[in-house]
Amino acid sequence: MTRNGFFVLFIIPFLFFSSLVFAADIVLQNNLTLYGDVEGFNGPYRQSLSVLGQEFESFFEISKGNHTLLDAGFFVSGQEQQNVQFNVSPVLAFKYFTDSTRLILGTIENENRHGYLEPLEDPLLEFTRPIEYGFQWKERTDGFRSDWFLDWQDINIVNQPEIFDYGGVTQADVDGHFSLEIQFHGHHEGGRIFFVHVINNYVPAVGFRWHGLLPVLGESSLAVFGVFSCDFEGQYITGPDWGNGFYTRAGMTPWGLCELYGILWNAQNFFSQEGDPNYSSQGLDPNYYQTNRTYEEVGLKKVIAGDKGFLFDAEIKSEWADANWVLSGTLVATMPFNLDIPIQEKKKDGVESAN
Repeated sequence: MTRNGFFVLFIIPFLFFSSLVFAADIVLQNNLTLYGDVEGFNGPYRQSLSVLGQEFESFFEISKGNHTLLDAGFFVSGQEQQNVQFNVSPVLAFKYFTDSTRLILGTIENENRHGYLEPLEDPLLEFTRPIEYGFQWKERTDGFRSDWFLDWQDINIVNQPEIFDYGGVTQADVDGHFSLEIQFHGHHEGGRIFFVHVINNYVPAVGFRWHGLLPVLGESSLAVFGVFSCDFEGQYITGPDWGNGFYTRAGMTPWGLCELYGILWNAQNFFSQEGDPNYSSQGLDPNYYQTNRTYEEVGLKKVIAGDKGFLFDAEIKSEWADANWVLSGTLVATMPFNLDIPIQEKKKDGVESAN
């Protein structure tokens, strides 16, 4: 980022402070994340990859009135431990909220990939695309959760197509243990101004989730989804336009130690532009295509939630993509720390009082 970029990034909050400082609550939100991810596959669908890095997000959360928030700050991410290259991005968002609704314009909230299944969005995007910009609509009430968004990645200029993805997840509880869910992810590349070739990839999914406490097995869960794909104007023309897959994930936590889970996937002609490539029929080489696909995964996952929002997530998994086998793993530590900023109200009748 240039010197002018840094100046704009840090001066924005203070430009707003002049008009908000006497009528707003301000919190400095900070979040530090350290992560390591090893993707062991080096086969026809994805390359073996190891990423180690850190992320730091710091922004002022300015509350004015009962329903509006303004976030202004920065996000820093870096990879490689010996020669760290940092990328700095602005955090700037306007948020309107009620007891159940949250509307966001600017930097959107994308934790846990909006709740997507792996075939719709690759879990590696948690580290390679940690921040997104666009518009978001979230709803949350008793027994109902919804997150729909538009994430604009690149604008359409000479030698660069516009790129954006969009969609969301809606979940409705049937009872305290069973819920129905729909997901949709769309990906677009192109722009008719400078590009004739356009890429549109659509991936909907529908299914259910169950969770409950079982004897010996502990807290257990089951997710079953039918997933579909449509690629009318896609990046590859090897396979047909339509595809489908069947996704099942079962987990258990015996004696409360850690989650033991398994994933089964069977698909025909499935392709997702931003999904985990291990679930797709299209290989890295445009000439490689496997119509019928299978993928299995067995893993151990441990999540430790500490005081004041500290979170440690460790996972090791054994994966089979068709006849290929590999071992992968992930470590993530998240440490939030916030600071309330006291503000002074305007003097009234010669008396100054703290807000």
